[in-house]
Order: sequence, then structure tokens, then C-alpha cells
Amino acid sequence: MRTPLSIESVLVDRYSILKLLYLGTVGWVYLAIDQTTNKLYVLEETTTDLNELQEILTKLNLRHVAQYQDAIVDFDRAYLIRNYIEGRSYRELLEQQRIFSETEVMRFLKQVLSILRSLYRLKIAHCSISLNSIIQREDGSLILTEFTQAHFAETFDQDLYYLAVIAIVLLTGCEPKDLYNEATGQWEWQDWESVDPRIVKVLDRMLSDHQRYSSAAKVMQALFTPDQKDIASIVFTFVLIGLAAISAYRLINHLSNLQPELVTPPIAIKADSTPPETVAQRSKRLNVSQQLLSQLSEETSQSSEALLKQLELLSKEARRGMGTYKRVNYDAWQSKRSVNLSNRAIETLTDAQFVALFPDQQGKMLNPRTFGQVWYAIAFDQTKQAKSELISSQMSGTLKQGVGKVYRSQFKQGQTIELSLKAPAGQIAIWMFSAEASLIKNSNQSTWSGKIQRSGIYELIVAPTSTTPVQYELQIDAVAH
Repeated sequence: MRTPLSIESVLVDRYSILKLLYLGTVGWVYLAIDQTTNKLYVLEETTTDLNELQEILTKLNLRHVAQYQDAIVDFDRAYLIRNYIEGRSYRELLEQQRIFSETEVMRFLKQVLSILRSLYRLKIAHCSISLNSIIQREDGSLILTEFTQAHFAETFDQDLYYLAVIAIVLLTGCEPKDLYNEATGQWEWQDWESVDPRIVKVLDRMLSDHQRYSSAAKVMQALFTPDQKDIASIVFTFVLIGLAAISAYRLINHLSNLQPELVTPPIAIKADSTPPETVAQRSKRLNVSQQLLSQLSEETSQSSEALLKQLELLSKEARRGMGTYKRVNYDAWQSKRSVNLSNRAIETLTDAQFVALFPDQQGKMLNPRTFGQVWYAIAFDQTKQAKSELISSQMSGTLKQGVGKVYRSQFKQGQTIELSLKAPAGQIAIWMFSAEASLIKNSNQSTWSGKIQRSGIYELIVAPTSTTPVQYELQIDAVAH
């Protein structure tokens, strides 16, 4: 296998490599930015004949298939270029969740089989189905990627084999190497008693060398079409229920004619009879995994209840991603940000709110799998919600939930800045900087004065030091010399 490209490598004088995502079936997969449009793309390395691949790409106008833009050759390496997709691969989801329920796997199979059925109608075999090549978007829909080995075909059983392997990995939480017995050549996973025998039978056939299904449509029929015996049993059951209901109705009518009418007194129900929400119920409602919550509790003095109270201040979308965030996600958010704020402003707002929510973590190196995930969730919200206003001579407002505010203005070299803050002592922190100079850094002083050393656009950030609402008044004068 070839060594991966280094970060910041530029392909065909256009695509700059930002991150190595994973090792695909036949080559490396990268996140890159188009230097001409500043858009994010994913580059999938391939060793397949580009002529056939390009013909296939022209036919992939399908809703749940990644949109490919081009195929390129850079020196002796070939790549497919597709749009960047917001979401998480099933490799990431597996690392977060470890085991999927039978219902979740059935939903997964139904979506993927539907995608494959559409491909097979075009006589296209994918041949690279893996945990990495299937992406789940925020709305729960799936997107199939990595067409690096796709080709026109008449048989498609190889795809169905790989799909079955993924299904048993999701059901068991075990890697393929732990489930496949090389000595016997068999997949040994059937001891999982919670799996419906019918699903076991279908997956085993998909894994079989000799009895494998020939199409996605046949697998869907086997998984999702009720057996005739089941239908007959259901009909018989409903007939019995109907007969029982008729008999009960006649009996009640007969008894009512023999006995005087009985009035049942109303049952008094206390207003506070609803049991309080448990930690497990609350974490589920807030989309915070129990595993992550437990890890956070181990790293802080706060209880699980207190942590959930703080995390509830974040958006549902931000909380849902906790456990999967990586630096590449943060970089992608910043590249797509439409608000005119610098990266430094977003990071400062994120740091300030993080410390306001979790003061005992201030100054600590964050574990990327625990409180680092919380930091990214806050950054996600800040990137979407933060706005700026122009600096004026007098500014005021109320800051809540640890969320700061940004003001912007242009100052010239030599100007003297005089700043006066009116707020409860120690409850407001201030930063002021440009792209090349820093004037104020995390200061809670009520007055400040200094001279502009370099002309430019400066950002003034006002942030609370806790989640308690705090009012402020800010006065700023710029004196030219």
C-alpha cells in the first residue's frame, strides 16, 4: 500500500489536502479544499480504470449516492472527487455506540438495500461497501460513497456479502476478524440470542459462498415481506379476538339487565404523582450518551445531574454530535461560516462559554474524547449563532448562559483607545485583538487605555464569567494623534 500524501499537498494545482480521513478499499481518502472556490471536497484514491469510472459517475444521479464532480490524475495517482457530506460514517457511529439494536440494523439494511437496488437497475456494482463508505446525515438518511472500485456488472452478490458483514458487526459490536473463523471458513456470530432467527437466516445466506442472494430486491423481500404462515396466524388471532369481543358484549348486556347500575367514584390523582425524571431518562432526552456522561463525571467534581443541567444549555444538534467530533469538523464549520467573524473570535467565545459552564476545567488540557467533545459542541453553536455589531461610543446589553458578544471596528495606527466597563466586579471578561495584534486579553478591569500599533479591523469581545445573567455598559473612545 502506498504511503499517504502529506497535509497541505496540492493536487493538480487546485486541491489542497487538509486531512487524511481513512484508508479505503484500494487507497487513501482525504479531506481537501478547492483553492479556486474555497469549497470542501473528499478525494478518494483509486486504481480502477478511469474511463469506466467516469462513465459510471455520469449515471450516479441518485438521491442517496454521493455527488461526484470529477476524476483527476496527479503524477501516478488517480482520484475521484466528491462533495463533502455533513454527517458521520458508520465507522464513527460504531466507535461511539459499539452495538446497534436489531431495529436500528433493520432500518440500516432497508436504506442501503434500497440504494443498491437503484444501482443494480443501472447495472452498477459498488464493490467497496464498508463502515467508512456509508454516511448517516443529521436527518437519519444514508449516503453511499467511495465508488473507487465500481464497475458495470450482471451479478452483485459481492456487495450483498460485504453488507451482511457490516450488519453482523453492528449487531455484535465486534470487528470482522473477531467473528470469522479462518480454520473453518465460517462466520461465528449466531450465538446472539436477541437477534430474530429470521434475520439470522437471511444474513447467513448473504454470507454463504453457494446460496447467496442474487439481488438487493430478493434480500429486501426475504427480510421485510411477512411469511404466509405469519399472515394466516395474524388473521386467525384477529378472528378469535373478534369472537371473544362479541361474547363479552352479549354477557355484559345480559348482566346489566339483572343488576342495578353501579357508579364508580372518581379516583383522586395527586398533581405531583408523576415520578421525577431519572438521570438515564434525562441523558437520553438530551442526546447525551451514558458512556460520555460517566466519563465526564469521572473528570470533574460535578455530578451527572449538574453536568446535564449545563449541557442542556447547548442546542440539540450540538449535543447530538458529542462523542464523534474531531478537528476536521471544526475546520469545516469555520470554512463554511458566513458571518464576518475571525476564527480567533469564535475560539475566544467558545473558551469563555466553556469556562463559564465548567469553571473547574479552566487551564486544564482537555481530553479530546470527553470535555474536548463538549468544547466542540459549544464551538458548533458559536459558529452558527455568533454575530457581531459595530463598535460605538456606548454599548450595553445582558449576557446569559455564558454566551459572549462581539463588536468590530477599524482603527488606525497611532490612535489611543480608552475603554470603560460598568458591570458587577469579576463577572465580565474582555478581549480585544486584530489579525496581527492583541490589545486586551481576558481582562476584568473596569478601565483600560492603550495605543493602536497596527491599523486594521479589531474585534472586541465581552463575555460573562458564569452562566448567571449579567448586565453591562461599555464606553469606548478612540483619540487620534
